[in-house]
Amino acid sequence: MRELYHSTWTAREGAPAGIWRIAQSTDGFLWIATNSGLYRFDGVQFTKFQPADDAKLLSENVITLYAPTTGGLWIGYQFGGISFIRDGRITNYPAEGIFASSSTGFLELKDGTLWAATGQGMARFVNGQWIPMGHEWGFHGRSVFRPFLDASGTLWAYNGKTLQYLPAGEHLFHDTSIEGKFWGLLSDRPDRTWLASDHDLVELVRAPGGNWLLYPTHSDFSPGFAARARDGSLWMGSDLSGVFRLRAPLPSPGVAVSRDSFENFAAKDGLTANVSMQVMRDREGSLWVATEKGLDQFRPAALSSLTMPLGTNGISVAQDKGGLLVGVKNIRGPSLFRLRDNTLVPIPHSPEGITSLYADGDNSVWIGVTSQLWHMVGNRFTRIPMPEDGNGLPLEVQTMTTDAKGVLWASILGHGTFKLEGARWSRFKAPDADHFAVLSMLRDHEGRIWQGFIRNNVAIVTGNTTTTLGTRDGVTAGNILAIAEDGDHVWLGGTEGLSYYRDGAVHSILSCGDDSIRGVTGIVESADGSLWLNQSSGVIMISHDELAKASADPRYRVALRLYNYLDGLTDVPVQLRPLPTAINTKDGRIYFADRHELTWIDPAQIARNTVAPAVFVDRVVADHREYMAPSGVTLVKGVQNLRFDYTAPSLLIPQRVRFRYMLEGFDKSWQDVGPRRQAFYVKVPPGHYTFRVMASNNDGVWSPVTTTTPLYLPPTFLQSWYFKALIIVTMASLLSFLYNLRLRHATNQVRVRLLERLRERERIAQDLHDTFFQSIQVLLLRFHTLTKQLPHENPARRSYEDALKQSTQVMIEGRELLRELRSEPSFDTPLYAPFKQMIDDLRPSTSARLTFETNGNPRKLDAAAGSETMKITREALANAIRHAGASCIEVLLAFGDSSLRIVVSDNGVGIPAEFVQHGHRDGHLGMLGMRERASRLGALIEIRRHPGGGTVVELNIPATVIYPTESSPSRQATPFYPLKPITATRKIND
Repeated sequence: MRELYHSTWTAREGAPAGIWRIAQSTDGFLWIATNSGLYRFDGVQFTKFQPADDAKLLSENVITLYAPTTGGLWIGYQFGGISFIRDGRITNYPAEGIFASSSTGFLELKDGTLWAATGQGMARFVNGQWIPMGHEWGFHGRSVFRPFLDASGTLWAYNGKTLQYLPAGEHLFHDTSIEGKFWGLLSDRPDRTWLASDHDLVELVRAPGGNWLLYPTHSDFSPGFAARARDGSLWMGSDLSGVFRLRAPLPSPGVAVSRDSFENFAAKDGLTANVSMQVMRDREGSLWVATEKGLDQFRPAALSSLTMPLGTNGISVAQDKGGLLVGVKNIRGPSLFRLRDNTLVPIPHSPEGITSLYADGDNSVWIGVTSQLWHMVGNRFTRIPMPEDGNGLPLEVQTMTTDAKGVLWASILGHGTFKLEGARWSRFKAPDADHFAVLSMLRDHEGRIWQGFIRNNVAIVTGNTTTTLGTRDGVTAGNILAIAEDGDHVWLGGTEGLSYYRDGAVHSILSCGDDSIRGVTGIVESADGSLWLNQSSGVIMISHDELAKASADPRYRVALRLYNYLDGLTDVPVQLRPLPTAINTKDGRIYFADRHELTWIDPAQIARNTVAPAVFVDRVVADHREYMAPSGVTLVKGVQNLRFDYTAPSLLIPQRVRFRYMLEGFDKSWQDVGPRRQAFYVKVPPGHYTFRVMASNNDGVWSPVTTTTPLYLPPTFLQSWYFKALIIVTMASLLSFLYNLRLRHATNQVRVRLLERLRERERIAQDLHDTFFQSIQVLLLRFHTLTKQLPHENPARRSYEDALKQSTQVMIEGRELLRELRSEPSFDTPLYAPFKQMIDDLRPSTSARLTFETNGNPRKLDAAAGSETMKITREALANAIRHAGASCIEVLLAFGDSSLRIVVSDNGVGIPAEFVQHGHRDGHLGMLGMRERASRLGALIEIRRHPGGGTVVELNIPATVIYPTESSPSRQATPFYPLKPITATRKIND
């Protein structure tokens, strides 16, 4: 059974003790019945069954299992009663009636009817109820031991004396009159069923006349259970001798089977125990053997190994017209073998201790032995003298090839490369590489000799011309241990990777994933164009499609398929000699040599596992609190650490099952985690999430759907939306308070400055009145007295009198200025009266039509701020009267909750562009004064040209500045009333 991969699980690996039966459910899990309960196995971990609800199994002593095609699992107990499990929930049928005694088996007919057998008889499961089989069925016994179905759907049962059967679709048992205790194993064809007796394996064959005949096999062992492998072979367990295999093709019915036809695998060969309880084949093709001490798995291995001579250490391979040649080192006697029917047959008179082989054509083989060289033509061996060493050291051939003329090229360890022409040796020196040892050689289809050296150095010899390649040319394979030709490619494999030469350029093969290419010592192309590498971590296959992508794009990273110990590889190849370590034969096989074993693979016969694994989330762990078999989980508040335990029951090679998952709502993309079966999350914020997980089997077949687990993590008070809303409201209130506080402070500062200005104006007015104007008045009185003293006819008197009149007018104007300095206009009811009075006072000074309008709810204005506002408005009106040449001037007062808006507009020539750009014109300070006053108020002023002609001056004063008190808690913006251009038509209408 060397072609099979054998795995074992005992108590050391966590397997339960006291196994009775095994069964695989439709979801892929392997179930195990034991004396200590029911267990589930996913290929990696054994888990004792725990119900999803409060129900319990009738007993821990489970002895029978059956997995129907409709899903779920039936179990029977040692002391009566049966149960059915689906989705973790149990339906119990207590130990009463027909189930009062032990259950001996279940089976499902082709019509879907389920039957159960016990020590009290048999029953059918119909419409959710078990109906015992009555006498009308014609069964003569009571206790039924392990009924079975044959290939035609016939039910067979031993009644305690004879063997009876129930054909498919009938309701009456027939008696075969065959006496003896038999139990069914399996049926491989409609006319034959394999039975077991207490001491032999028996064929039950239906004769042409309809009678049933028994044919003993004289196997000398008592089979227990049996299963048929995918290759057609028959596997049987035994009570004391392990398992037996009868290879396919099975003999025809009635043909005698000898004891020697059975292969045996027992405890001495690695089986967990000689007492086998059951043999079963799973849906992926593995054979499982349950023994009294553990569990064994037998599955096909991609790589098979040959039996090598004892003491083998170092294997050389070559191929001539007779097939594969194998040279072995470190054994005594003939060391050259030819492969015949998977067996190495020694070639007589071959040399001993072979270190290298090279086949030159179909009938010529060169053989390197320590300090010797042999040439085999046909079956004749000739020893060839080695080159003269000069110091007596042994000469050992590293690698060999021949050129187009048949001249042998040999790299001799520590001495360089030599050519053998006739019987004469000559040294070959490669330019720029002569100081390096040649590790590998190849003659390509053009007759060129390729030589591989250390440190990325390669030499190409074409006639008398040698071309060297190195790191500067793109060689990255390291020490070149293998050279192979594939069409227009020449592959260069070495300690650091794989490169290829094509069209005068060297490119490197890049790999993706965790697997890398290292230590390549053998390169072979298979019939489908795939590339096979024997390298340090195992055998690597790169498909033809991946190679094509890499050839089209040198930056492309190829996907690798690694074959290692899980595929039957027992060792890794040597890294120096013998080389090469891979060769393909004419039958399509590829052979790989390592130190002690020669393994092979047939690429055309590799079975692909197409069974996509189902994925299950077993539990969610939140801060050490477990939620078992969750379909949806609501966690407690404040969870910091989350763990998801998931699995996928792919039993063929569970070590190669790969997973990817994401927590939807938290992760932005899928996470590829390899074989890890747990997902961890820390500090996940509260919210609704969905955990999704997928799996692929050993051949990369992904599960068609993702398994999902909804998850809700409620927020704590500090994480809740109402707490966040409270924080936002609190922060907004605090900012509003700080803003209003700052605004009130700024407003008070403005008012203080305005009041200080008023007091300063009053002081100046008082000083002017008490000093300057009094002195002027005295001076005028003196001038008046002097004038009176002059005669009336004196011309000077008239001049003095005119000057006195002008001085009197000046004094009147000065008193008016003093009055303005000492008092401010009243902004009491009507609130806008000072503005209206100011406009009425200006009407006589212009021919333009002055209009005044108000909007909003008029309110009382602050005296100081109102005075400044009036001065800005007066200046804007004065500018319009003096410079605009307008026929209509409008003034608008808009009272708003958040500001007072004043707009002065005209339909004149419009403000010059330089005023708009610079804010004033040299020598004209009126507009500059308006801006300065507005700035002191904390107001905004805008002066712009009206699109329809004319100028617009807009002033916005904050409510906190212009209004004495805050009469409204809301601070809505003042409505904007766009001014229409004043036209001649509007003037007439107004």
